[in-house]
Amino acid sequence: MSAEAKRVKILTLIELFLGVALVALGIVLLVTGAKNASSYVLCGEGVVSLVFGARGALIANVPARIGKLVAFGLVVLLLQLACVAAVVYFTGPSEVPQQPLPVCASVVPAVFTLIAVILARGMAKRAER
Repeated sequence: MSAEAKRVKILTLIELFLGVALVALGIVLLVTGAKNASSYVLCGEGVVSLVFGARGALIANVPARIGKLVAFGLVVLLLQLACVAAVVYFTGPSEVPQQPLPVCASVVPAVFTLIAVILARGMAKRAER
């Protein structure tokens, strides 16, 4: 396994654990009484991150299939960015400075997905040559 493949695999495994943490955070927010829509969105984004992390870790093992990770990662990134926008909308833009946890928790997986997609795209370009 090349160094780039290891980096992609580590990033997708981190994404998997972030997905589990987001689902747990969403459930904790729901149980503690914050039954607003942003808690549900966090759970949904956690599931999306979890699926991307699991599939990405498997795809990173086979460099010939890394192009599939790029396409899948772009779709996941768009979903995550939509979730970030939804969390900001449901939290209320004026409330974000007072409640930064949902927004920050929503942004972090999107950043890891973006980095994984960029690295996977570079690997896919080198594999085409």
